[in-house]
Amino acid sequence: MPYIELNGTSLYYEMSGSGLPIVFIHDYSTSHHLFEPQAEYFSKRAKVIVFDLRGNGQSGKMDVEISRIVDTQCEDLKLLLDALSVEKAVIVACSSGAVLAQKFAYLYPERIINMVLVDSYFQEDYTARGSKMKGIFEVCAWAAHYLPAEMFIRSLRITYNKWLSAYHILRKELVHERTTELIKQRLALRQTDSYGFALRLQIPVLVVSGNQNEWALEQVERTAGKYPSARLAILEDAMYPTHLCQPQLFNRILLDYLREQHSFQQAAASD
Repeated sequence: MPYIELNGTSLYYEMSGSGLPIVFIHDYSTSHHLFEPQAEYFSKRAKVIVFDLRGNGQSGKMDVEISRIVDTQCEDLKLLLDALSVEKAVIVACSSGAVLAQKFAYLYPERIINMVLVDSYFQEDYTARGSKMKGIFEVCAWAAHYLPAEMFIRSLRITYNKWLSAYHILRKELVHERTTELIKQRLALRQTDSYGFALRLQIPVLVVSGNQNEWALEQVERTAGKYPSARLAILEDAMYPTHLCQPQLFNRILLDYLREQHSFQQAAASD
């Protein structure tokens, strides 16, 4: 199995294909399986790297302070790229994984070609009026993750009835969820100023969302408008995770975007 020891932990990763390096970052509570259709498609056109973040999937435990989680995961990614001799890469990240991607781009801008954020929006300000009560409800929702996964499979099946490929991957992720470490990472997000460092990004950003969740779409649209250099792509008949609900369409949009941005040429020039 492809494990690598670095930064005091063990990371599970897979690398396939050659050419332009594309790193796919899953969100918290899932694993590298979240990008299975993309790994298969792009490994024939580029060098694909998928991995499990510390505290997720088959990687090592989340054995750092909550305030250090996001920074530590950024360090893990940098060291992984170093070990794989990848100087610069395209970063594709989903949902909460996009916070890590943006922090990584902020800390190590020289390692990024461009970035694609899927179903990502800024976290609301918890100092705002009424946010304490929302925070209490959120913590209660987190506690529900300790209930048996089987209790949620039926509702998951109903929600993703139109998108069975997404359902099967999410079902597998639900069964193998690492609940305590998930909650630690969610708490870390509460302490991370994703809005602040995202606004400083000067790299091209593609923001992708489905149109089936109106509230989420509104947040994504509002977020996309804040980046210095961003393009928004809305996929019909899709919701989180948009790239799994419409994998073929997402793959085409991503490939077209990378070609338009001359990402393949940039990677070839840096070799």
